[in-house]
Amino acid sequence: MQVLHLDTLPEFARRELVDFYQFLLQKYTIQPVQTSTRKVSIAPRLVKPFKPLSREELYER
Repeated sequence: MQVLHLDTLPEFARRELVDFYQFLLQKYTIQPVQTSTRKVSIAPRLVKPFKPLSREELYER
């Protein structure tokens, strides 16, 4: 395994390198799948049939 000597870098560069390392860990680490306790239905929901308004009803409102 290769070793990095961070002591030779300035402080801001060390912080940046550690931040980048954290980013890579998050990006390439396999995250466990969250299981939902709530059941989600992918079926369309039922709606009332569409009844268009007549011209008279439209102008009454």
